[in-house]
Amino acid sequence: MNDECFALEVLVLERRTALLLGASGLVGGELLKLLLQSDLYRQVTIFVRTPLPLEHEKLQQVVADFARLESYERYFSVDDVFCCLGTTRKKAKTKQQFIQVDYEYTLRAAALAEKCRAKSFLTISSIGANPCSPFFYQRVKGETEEALQRLSIPSLHIFRPSLLVGKRREFRLGEALAGWLLCRLPFLFVGKWKKYKPVDASQLALAMFYRAASAADGIHIYECDELARIS
Repeated sequence: MNDECFALEVLVLERRTALLLGASGLVGGELLKLLLQSDLYRQVTIFVRTPLPLEHEKLQQVVADFARLESYERYFSVDDVFCCLGTTRKKAKTKQQFIQVDYEYTLRAAALAEKCRAKSFLTISSIGANPCSPFFYQRVKGETEEALQRLSIPSLHIFRPSLLVGKRREFRLGEALAGWLLCRLPFLFVGKWKKYKPVDASQLALAMFYRAASAADGIHIYECDELARIS
């Protein structure tokens, strides 16, 4: 038996706990399914603005005000914190509102995970994330990554997907058209362009699930083209 299989077997015996932020989103919804179906977790807590029409024996839904995240500190005393929070410039309306969700909420959640001694924190960034990027979206993502790496979380996992495809609750015409077109042009994504290939939300969710199960300490950053191998 290799080390990774042994570690996973031990984790199953331990039955872990998880906190998921962003369960109503594209990736968060897929990840929630995996967490509830898995014998690896005995309890899954989610923060929602409006309760999801879902019941499960190990699911705990907490209606939370994300602007007052510190008020829910006790829920961060779990093994794994999954952060699938994120918005778009169009939906956020202003740059400051975008920063509030993608930077501030994510960093505050990670700080609470650190304070409550969570074993791992897993979050979604973006391809091209760079604090020095001339592009606002990639720059904010890069600044978020940089701030996260300054925390003392035993196991930090950052995922950098390209365009995410899947069935969203709200329809985004631009993303739908881009996803439809790019998924039909696979020959474009070879060599150095491979990492730009669109990623299915279920694939990213599975990669996040597996990385949490691996219990690998340290800081880990996964580029888009690594997600298929992990999942």
